[in-house]
Amino acid sequence: MTTSFALALHTTTTNLELAIAVINHNSDRNSHSYIIHKQQSWELGRELSVQLHDCLNLFVGDILWADFAFLAIATGIGSFTGTRIGVVTARTLGEQLNIPVYGIDCPTIIHYSQQNSPPLTLSESLLAIAYGQWQSGIYPSWQNVFPLYESQ
Repeated sequence: MTTSFALALHTTTTNLELAIAVINHNSDRNSHSYIIHKQQSWELGRELSVQLHDCLNLFVGDILWADFAFLAIATGIGSFTGTRIGVVTARTLGEQLNIPVYGIDCPTIIHYSQQNSPPLTLSESLLAIAYGQWQSGIYPSWQNVFPLYESQ
């Protein structure tokens, strides 16, 4: 059995939310399952652009980047700067790692979260939605992930 990981980044608010899931590849049934390995949230406010990479590096820890199967990013609607920085980070990682990047809009993430009891965190919901697409064989290119911003 091979183990890989998935990473979710939610940067559309003043909170940075990250989550990592462990994906177990069940060779006997040719199926997958996942569990949340860890998740964390930081209230960064306007410091998100300065602290994102340090938080991400500490959060990923000893997991090898090559062990990630896919990434999930919240594409907005949300903060212009936070959304842009998160999308650029996810797209860069996806390109460099040659893995799918799933861009999920915030209304979809919130709706999914509220369908569960108790409600899932935004990063858990983001991972769950992306995992469903990944398991269904939907493999978008990192180039297809675009941010959505609040209309001013």
